Amino acid sequence: MNNNVHIPVLLHQVLAFLKPTSGDVVLDCTLGAGGHAKEIAKLIGPNGHLYGIDADERNLSIAKENLKDISNITFIHDNFENLEEIGERVLKERGAVHGILMDLGLSSLHIDQPERGFSHRFEGPLDMRFDPRQNLTAADIVNTYSIKDLQELFSTYSQERYAHRIAKRIADDRPFTTTSELKSSIEASVPLAPRRRWRIPGRKGVHPSVTRVFQALRIATNREIEVLGHGLHGAVNVLSPGGRIVVISYHSVEDRIVKNVFRDAKKEGQLELLTKKPLEADTEETATNVRARSAKLRAARKV
Repeated sequence: MNNNVHIPVLLHQVLAFLKPTSGDVVLDCTLGAGGHAKEIAKLIGPNGHLYGIDADERNLSIAKENLKDISNITFIHDNFENLEEIGERVLKERGAVHGILMDLGLSSLHIDQPERGFSHRFEGPLDMRFDPRQNLTAADIVNTYSIKDLQELFSTYSQERYAHRIAKRIADDRPFTTTSELKSSIEASVPLAPRRRWRIPGRKGVHPSVTRVFQALRIATNREIEVLGHGLHGAVNVLSPGGRIVVISYHSVEDRIVKNVFRDAKKEGQLELLTKKPLEADTEETATNVRARSAKLRAARKV
């Protein structure tokens, strides 16, 4: 894999709503490979400063290499769940926070590392942790959670139609250690008729239930919903008046949380909504960047 290849999602829309200008202080809360950060750094110039935050130390290493020619950036190995504390330190150092970006979910960097266990496409351990320092893994969840808890997890985080059947089959088949073992168990739990309809000539890939269950496990492993809630509230609190926040989500559970936090902050007189409905990528972008197909962007301005 070439770590330097990275296509940032909805880049033009991010820059249009974030409006980074010379001298601004911007927090990129999910730095990844640094695709958005590179363009933001150009616009804020040498008088501005960018803080690149990522919970994944491997991502930070890649970003540092990709952004090695940019001097006005500070790299922070932390989870944006702690954004309020991070933001308060930035305010002491810089005096203001003019922009905050969150590009949520799974990056292509994670998918392309089989040893991380994020993708059903590759054989690997059932890990799925963004930050290897944490204890809980996806294997812990599938091997120890009750059928009821697994069903609730799959229903809540991925709206999985066959949540109960899959949870029961997992309980019957466990323990699991690899992605391929879990993939086989999920596929076997889907009723025969839907499996046959899916396996028509010319159709590639696994049954959608596999993708949805892997998504739910990743969300649970990394406490993504709880992290997002804390991060959004922290962002609202540390953003300076007139500052902007842009959030890109990739599934309905995330987007609903962003929508509700923004709505509540508007009611409290903290935010002005800049997007009435989430923006999506056009056909030109989705044709060249698969990750953009499910992306939804919301933006707001601090009052």
